[in-house]
Amino acid sequence: MKIVYIVEDFAENGGVERIVSLKANELSTKYGHDVTIVSVYKDERPVLYSLDKSIGFVRLDVPFATKSHRRIATLASRLATLARAASRLNKAVKQLNPDIIFFTTTLGALLLPFCRTKAKRVYESHLARPFNPYQQLFWLTKRSADAVICLTKGDMHAFGDGRNVQLIPNFIEQPKRSVADYGRKKAIAVGRLEDQKGFDMLIDCWKRDQLCLNDYITLCGRSNNIMDVYPEYSLHIMSSRYEGQPMTLIEAQACGLPSVVFNFKFGAADIVRNGVNGIIVEQGDCKAFSEALCKMMSSEDMRKKYGQNAFEVGKQYFKNNVFSKWIELLEFISKT
Repeated sequence: MKIVYIVEDFAENGGVERIVSLKANELSTKYGHDVTIVSVYKDERPVLYSLDKSIGFVRLDVPFATKSHRRIATLASRLATLARAASRLNKAVKQLNPDIIFFTTTLGALLLPFCRTKAKRVYESHLARPFNPYQQLFWLTKRSADAVICLTKGDMHAFGDGRNVQLIPNFIEQPKRSVADYGRKKAIAVGRLEDQKGFDMLIDCWKRDQLCLNDYITLCGRSNNIMDVYPEYSLHIMSSRYEGQPMTLIEAQACGLPSVVFNFKFGAADIVRNGVNGIIVEQGDCKAFSEALCKMMSSEDMRKKYGQNAFEVGKQYFKNNVFSKWIELLEFISKT
């Protein structure tokens, strides 16, 4: 089967690019499919995620839209960029002649209805629909797609009556090791330094007064081997305001870390069962979050018990346990 993935900018060091590279490699090397990745935007940076030599790679080199202090000018540039991207994509698709096309990210959602092809079109919703600034336009995506794949139950609900809306979460590789010492008095939070991740709320929760926090909070920078870092801690914390799918939560759980999390939309409640593998707190309730932190930090036995349960939850997201759903999807779509 000829499979094409549409990605905004494959030079980005993001979760979408990472998971697409993993799926492309698996479909090509293990299942023998003819896979090509199409990167839409022009970007001179090198691709960070490795691809098997059997995988095709096409750059459409569409210039980024320009921003202006005038809203009309910005809108005009974005529309022109979308039109240029659609035109170049249709030419590339005609040459590639795929059987199925997976559209990812916001640009993919906008391009899908304008892709003239006999191939099956599938939209992968990596940013939950309610948090997407263009989500009001997704009715056309939903109507045009042969399938919509969501990462969480909440996002599935947001897509409502779309044709063939399915839940297939992202997967992770099985960690090489897990937490061995729950007596370590070290907690870890992982994520980009952006408003979405809520680290400002986490710091407010961590401090109970105006004491200097320099000795208690450390910004460790970027890690290229985060799965090797988790086992050095005994508690995971996630203070996000919203998520597409909380991959760091899944990774931490798979390494045997219990978690204290806000009940953010979407995905927190899909993973954390309160009092089983962590503590889940109402979104934005910093007082309750602080109390949950104190409760977890004061009991090594609780961290160990919840951590052992967390490992069992994390196993559900191992690649071998998830990838079969993608194979089933391919088989189903090829018959429709």
